[in-house]
Amino acid sequence: MNILIVESAAKARTLGRYLGQDWKVLATGGHVQTLPNDRKIHGKDAKKAYWSSSEGNLPKPPWVWTDRGQKAIKAIVDAPGGKRATFWLATDPDREGEFIAWRLEELLKEHGKTHRVTFHEVTKEAVQDAVANPRDVDMDMVRSALVRKFLDRLVGFRTSKLARGVLKGGSASMGRVQTPTLGFVVERELEREAHIPIAYFEVRALAAGIEFQVQFSSRGDQDAWRDEAGRANTARTSDKAKAEQANAALSKANELVIAQANTRDRSVKPKPPFTTDTLLQAAGSRFGWSPRKTSALASMLYEAGHITYIRTDSVRLADTAVAAAKTAIKAAFGADHLGTGTTTAPAAKGPVQDAHEAIRPTKLALEEVAIDDKDAQTLYKLIRAQVLASLMAPSTHRSVQLTTRVDGLPNPLRGNVSWRTFAGWEAAMAPFMRAATLAPPKLDLSEGGHLTLASATEEEPNPRLIEDATKPPARYRAHTLIKTMKDAGIGRPSTYAKTVDKLTERTYLTEESGALVPTERGRAGWLLVAPLYVAPDNDVELFSADFTAAMEERLDEVAGGDLSAGKAWTQWRDTIRDLHEQARARRSAGNLTPRTRDRLLRLLANTPDGVERPPEDLDSLTEAQGRDWASKLTEAGVQPAPAEKQRAYAQRLMDDLDMDGPQAAALVDASDMDAIKTSAAFSSLIDQLKTLHDERRPPSRKQLGLIKRLLDKAEMTAEEAAKLVEVENLDALTGGRQGSASALIDVLLERTSDKKSKG
Repeated sequence: MNILIVESAAKARTLGRYLGQDWKVLATGGHVQTLPNDRKIHGKDAKKAYWSSSEGNLPKPPWVWTDRGQKAIKAIVDAPGGKRATFWLATDPDREGEFIAWRLEELLKEHGKTHRVTFHEVTKEAVQDAVANPRDVDMDMVRSALVRKFLDRLVGFRTSKLARGVLKGGSASMGRVQTPTLGFVVERELEREAHIPIAYFEVRALAAGIEFQVQFSSRGDQDAWRDEAGRANTARTSDKAKAEQANAALSKANELVIAQANTRDRSVKPKPPFTTDTLLQAAGSRFGWSPRKTSALASMLYEAGHITYIRTDSVRLADTAVAAAKTAIKAAFGADHLGTGTTTAPAAKGPVQDAHEAIRPTKLALEEVAIDDKDAQTLYKLIRAQVLASLMAPSTHRSVQLTTRVDGLPNPLRGNVSWRTFAGWEAAMAPFMRAATLAPPKLDLSEGGHLTLASATEEEPNPRLIEDATKPPARYRAHTLIKTMKDAGIGRPSTYAKTVDKLTERTYLTEESGALVPTERGRAGWLLVAPLYVAPDNDVELFSADFTAAMEERLDEVAGGDLSAGKAWTQWRDTIRDLHEQARARRSAGNLTPRTRDRLLRLLANTPDGVERPPEDLDSLTEAQGRDWASKLTEAGVQPAPAEKQRAYAQRLMDDLDMDGPQAAALVDASDMDAIKTSAAFSSLIDQLKTLHDERRPPSRKQLGLIKRLLDKAEMTAEEAAKLVEVENLDALTGGRQGSASALIDVLLERTSDKKSKG
């Protein structure tokens, strides 16, 4: 009896259709053995951060059953013929899969002969080729997996224990990949909080369907408007009067005169086929899917035999796949759409089935597959389109850069019009792209030509004077965080999605409208615990992306047989052990963390006479003593003074409202800003200022447009609508979430909903 062993039950069902009657396909459900982790069952071994070993050798820890491991092995051995069978170890073709195969071999070798086989697509041809070319378990890959497990355990156990003494809220977790990834999100949030908006004005005009922007400066001008990074933007100005003058001049004009027209042709090359990270990014940006959802759908397609293995860093395609793709391209789009590239690269060393490929369909001729999941079908079509596109010719586009003038305005206006002249790879990706403009506009685009300004409406004024300010950097989303992980060299295809999920599950990150935001625990983990593992004397930071990336590179070297696993483990173990001892010493020394010091200072600012105070020299306190004093002062009824961030935010709001200190303080019944002594009182002031800020803000175009549509549905006049929110007329509406425009929209939505239900 031949027993083929895989990890996934779904994959087992698919493969069961491809092998003969003397074969049985069984699944383990993943790992069958792991390191000791349950104190009740495994005793002292479950507490160990690592096991000792001789210099240059790997530890030999005890291996224990996973939750399903013993049951899975029993099912294999108890299968008909299982006690004297030939076992084909077909676990996943990656480092973890090789480790599982090694444990299976150790457990099953007394019952029969074992062979290691791998394949990158769940097809009849692939599994038959793999069985025809068996090999031994790759011990270099196993040793690499072992070093990774030992590192993850050592870092996780030691640093998490220390973190539990720093972070509030119960258990705490730090990790070799997890914590640097958390750092990306926390550092981005700190950038956002430190961001100081730079105000600007723009003037835009629409003519002949082309948007033009007034140019207030030349790029080399010293007084050109510049953003936080010092980059000039010639279409912006900080001079409101200049912008208003330009807007007035355009409002008087009826047309723009073309002063210069520069034509440019460009070609756009296709992107390569998907790797794990680029697939997660594409599905996230195009469909808004989480990495977890995309991974699950991709696994479904892989296990059903529709696409190749989904954990890969390679963009290589097999020669047979390239040939099949070219045939499909010719049939669908014509030979002129074929590209000159092949998207192939030298195969990995070792047997053919070990060679990694990009993610691709197993049968490229199939435009869609039979699978009972609409999103999985969509993902398959995206993967197929990307493979075809990667082998197609570049698309070509023609654009005309227009410089125009208008009477009464010394500044030029610039606009651009473009159209596609050859589809190339975009033909394959058309279902996932915006429709392209395929022909030039029917306009006179030559110098001296006249372009008439479009008619203005109440909702769409033309020209438009835009007043705005620079925005802070965008928060990460799950798929953009994965891109950052990949670019930084941390994590691997099998860990990207899991790492992001782990950070949210452990409440270090939370999602707000799809964006990742660090929680207080997440901030504290990165800002209070991670810095303890920095060794300034030798420039080593355990949780830096560079340090983690160096680990990953060395693990790859071990997997490739280019570095001794024992040597790599010994070096990393000693480095991490030294860093941990230094961290413990810092923690024991107890120097105040910046957060605790700041809180103490704000409490002391409001501590009245007669209440016991800590020593004046706060640096003489340990961290534990500092926390104790903060608790004592709070229990004595002392409230902290406002934080600097609160003061800065309130000042920005006051500046926008053109309000001085006494005027603002009066909102909370204080004589001046110095009279607002507590953080809680300052929060109340900020709430009042935000409300005023919203009340003075005009409604957005979207709000006004929605109100107009709702009025039509409700069959209501503008005068009737104004009475609903007690304003004189709709011109008096205010914007913002708390403004009267928002309130009116809520009322109208309710009325139109009631009307629809009654109808």
